[in-house]
Amino acid sequence: MSFLENLHDRVLVCDGAMGSMLYDRGVFVNQSFEALNLSRPELVVEVHQAYVDAGADVIETNTFGANSPKLAGFGLADRFAEINVAGVRLARQAAGAAGYVAGAIGPLGVTVGEGGATSVEAAEAHFAEQAAALLEGGIDLLVLETFGTVGELAAAIRAVRRLTALPVVAQMATGEDGRSFDSVTPEQFALTLSANGATMVGVNCGAGPAATLETVERMAEVTDVPLSAQPNAGEPKEVEGRRLVLSSPEFLASYARRYVAAGVGLVGGCCGTTPTHIARIKQAVLGLPAPRPASA
Repeated sequence: MSFLENLHDRVLVCDGAMGSMLYDRGVFVNQSFEALNLSRPELVVEVHQAYVDAGADVIETNTFGANSPKLAGFGLADRFAEINVAGVRLARQAAGAAGYVAGAIGPLGVTVGEGGATSVEAAEAHFAEQAAALLEGGIDLLVLETFGTVGELAAAIRAVRRLTALPVVAQMATGEDGRSFDSVTPEQFALTLSANGATMVGVNCGAGPAATLETVERMAEVTDVPLSAQPNAGEPKEVEGRRLVLSSPEFLASYARRYVAAGVGLVGGCCGTTPTHIARIKQAVLGLPAPRPASA
């Protein structure tokens, strides 16, 4: 059964954080996590498998930052396609035939558009390049996530749509007020992203579970496309000089049910979430009906 067909029938659960899980396993933040697809593939599979064992239906590839501009900063531009294809292979190894593999694409890390370091046209070319490599690997859908500005995410959607009809999940990172980092309201960006070709629109990362709920509720008021939510494990807080996220798996799971009630069909986690968070979310939404028909 395809991702969209399954979405008609039940709530689907995505995985949680990859970067923080790798960090917890001793990977330093000053290296390319995506390069581990080649140098330490067993570690990447270990994280993917932990999420599969927790009940995740959708496993995202370890390719969030595997675009040309970011990889060039690590001297890895010549291994661009190899890193992305390997990312799909490792996710598929863990997900198996029953799970869905989502090609993860994040922002370029530079300002896009008028006055920015990169033009919209150049950005679209970078996104198309990465999407083509992920498609070569054999993904089931694409997740475009943690975009702070609507213009860059819209450019990524357009680039992908020129290559494939596969489902595209488009997720903004927002502040406490629900606005994108370029001050676009949830109502506005929900309509803009769907108009540019997103199959599903939603929120990830951002300000934590409560703010995510308010944002998806506002999105649901203006659009009929399926919604997604992958919050952080709470807003980071300073505790004795450390920045920690303090939402327990049970706390996040309680919000998962509220997301579904608001219209969310795909729920998972972002920074600070672990397989334990995902297992609790799975338990919380198990048996809940799909909140709305999925549009193709």
